[in-house]
Amino acid sequence: MYKVMLVDDEYMILEGLKQILPWQELGFEIVKTARNAKEALAFLEEQAIDLLITDINMPEISGIQLIETAQNEGQHFFSLILSGYQEFEYVKRGIDLGVKNYLLKPVDKNELAKSVNQIKKLLEEEGQLDRQQQLYLETNVIRWVNDELNEAEFEAMLQHFKLQQQSPYTAVLFEGSTNALQQVASGLQAQGQQLVVTSWIHQSAQLLWIVMGSRQRLYVVLHEIERQYGQQLRFLVGETVPEWENLYESYERVRQMQRLADFYPDLLPEKINHKTPVPQREEELSFLSFNKALMIGDERTVKERLGEIFKQLNDYHYPPEYVRYVAFLLFADLSRQFPNATQESYDETVAAIRKSQTIDQIQALLVEVLANVRHSDHPAVYSEAVSQVIALVEEDYREELNLKTIAEQLHLNVVYLGQLFKKETKKSFSQYLNQIRIKKAQQLLLHSPLPISEIAEKIGYNNTNYFSKMFKKLNGITPKEFRDQYDSGYQALAEAE
Repeated sequence: MYKVMLVDDEYMILEGLKQILPWQELGFEIVKTARNAKEALAFLEEQAIDLLITDINMPEISGIQLIETAQNEGQHFFSLILSGYQEFEYVKRGIDLGVKNYLLKPVDKNELAKSVNQIKKLLEEEGQLDRQQQLYLETNVIRWVNDELNEAEFEAMLQHFKLQQQSPYTAVLFEGSTNALQQVASGLQAQGQQLVVTSWIHQSAQLLWIVMGSRQRLYVVLHEIERQYGQQLRFLVGETVPEWENLYESYERVRQMQRLADFYPDLLPEKINHKTPVPQREEELSFLSFNKALMIGDERTVKERLGEIFKQLNDYHYPPEYVRYVAFLLFADLSRQFPNATQESYDETVAAIRKSQTIDQIQALLVEVLANVRHSDHPAVYSEAVSQVIALVEEDYREELNLKTIAEQLHLNVVYLGQLFKKETKKSFSQYLNQIRIKKAQQLLLHSPLPISEIAEKIGYNNTNYFSKMFKKLNGITPKEFRDQYDSGYQALAEAE
């Protein structure tokens, strides 16, 4: 039902308007009748409407002033104006404000019905456009968190929706009742938070929110949501990342926490599992730098980053339950980067994390995992289709490859192939291709004197600047910094999978 407010200083006029049309049959609900503009504006502060029908001549504030004031305060609705006589200045000003019709009193029933039906059609068209816009936004957000959005597409999304780019970035996932999720989504959108994926609410009882800006402000909002909805919701807060390109890392952290809650709930600290988000000091832990170190692949660098994290855990005196939680996340990062080396010992390692009682024990356990990765010779096992894709990438990574052309070559559906590839490799096709290229670039930087521009071209990037951005996105340092830092010594942790 579309919401209608009637405003007139004459009681009988209001009663007549309520009775003159079968509002419910027309798809409208009269949610408020007001005797003056002040009363109407007070109502609009609390609730939105779709249609305002107002008299022009009222004490203190006219109907035109009512419409203008509400619009200046950000309210959006369609308007019809009523008057006892022709007032051409008011008609002109009403047209400027977008008033859809000007009706003389006494109101003709047929003319009012015609105007209301015209407005209903406009509301339906507007609603359809809003749904299309929301679908477009959500599609881009989902591609963004899955690392499938390029820089031009990201900037186009910001411009289209008039979003101000503001770092850092955090992914937040809500789970719970459909009703609570819908209310949270409406509340966030009312606050101007547009990066909210609502389509997941009915699909999987989840709501995804991408936060641009301060993590401290994020906690303020989350504590208010917690106060309102309590046990109806669980929310999982990803790592806050400084660059938009790394949002997929924040989302991956959320997914790891989700898997932890579903399969190993005893490893998820109580304060995280139910309501309160991860302690704010968690953002100081070098999760992101650890992931970059894994991509760099140098054993000494990985161990240094691991040591930094455990030093911080010691310095901040985190309890064992929280350290075990962090250890699982670090192990999950290792498994994502080296799935074949950790697959057979996955359950055994999780069990060992569970049993560990001290920070030193847990750190020693992860160092042992790194050693196993170093000496692992487990071959990758994939389905025939995924194996064919990998073989094509290994052979033709210098070419302009995309999953669509490969799917056509293999006579497979591109969507099916993309889903299968990600399920088995834990990476999208574009992520896998870029990682293969960057690993080849690392080898050329270490073992050849070629300039960076030639290396970029040799591995399939026509644009040197784009190559440098991609290299830094994955490794956390530029190609020049990588060459300078590791030219004198590089010990590969393992072959990239």
